[in-house]
Amino acid sequence: MPKPRGTTGATKMKIMAIVCHNGECGRASYGYGIWQDLKENFHTYLGDDEVRNVYHHLKELSLLGMLAREESPGDDANRYHYRLTEKGQELKHRYEPYLDIVRKNASSA
Repeated sequence: MPKPRGTTGATKMKIMAIVCHNGECGRASYGYGIWQDLKENFHTYLGDDEVRNVYHHLKELSLLGMLAREESPGDDANRYHYRLTEKGQELKHRYEPYLDIVRKNASSA
């Protein structure tokens, strides 16, 4: 049974953990890169055709005010970068277990 629109389930929390970690490391978060991080860290959305699901989650998180979507500076006119908003940071207690996984995987790479 699908979840109602506007909910923040495990996949959205994993995305927020990735965006948070990228921010901590001074890296930009964008759709394709987040999809790659989901595959590497959580073995989710493994098929190339599933990248669209990540963009759907990013759009919902932006509409909910958890992420801010900004146009990429420079040559990447079609790329959007995402960062946590204050509202998104308030959910850290929910995405922190996933953030720990991302941090651990990054330190062992």
